[in-house]
Amino acid sequence: MVLRVFWALVAVGLLIPAKFIFPGASAKAGVQETKLAKHKSTSKAAKEITALVAKSEKSWNKGDLDAFLGDYLRSKEVTYVSNGTVKRGYDAIREHYLSRYGNNKASMGQLFLTELEITDLSESHVLCIGKFTVVHHSHVPIYGRFSLIFVRTKAGWKIIYDHSSQ
Repeated sequence: MVLRVFWALVAVGLLIPAKFIFPGASAKAGVQETKLAKHKSTSKAAKEITALVAKSEKSWNKGDLDAFLGDYLRSKEVTYVSNGTVKRGYDAIREHYLSRYGNNKASMGQLFLTELEITDLSESHVLCIGKFTVVHHSHVPIYGRFSLIFVRTKAGWKIIYDHSSQ
């Protein structure tokens, strides 16, 4: 029930501090600046997510869609919301990216992920919001905002929820 309320608040753009949603998960005080991120958390998880986002950006810019998508949970539960549509499951998300951006450097263009804010929601979930820009070689740049929820798995942090809007 608590997660449903959280998702509803995220969907309408309202966020409640994690300490009110997940008891014992209050974010550590302080703000840490890095090349990519402005953390609301200085936790180890926030640093790991920053590195993961930087790796995703590099994979995209090399034209390696499969490496980029390797950060998503390979599950039917993973969800992607964008432009009024909802894609559920890894395969549906992969097909969406493949049909929209292709699978090579020329068709994918360059991705820039900036203005990251990372918040610990619990020991196993982290919220990352930020700004994206995709610059295609022959298209108008695409700008927008994203929110990602990462879940800690045995294989490391994976995206379980991605909401991107232009």
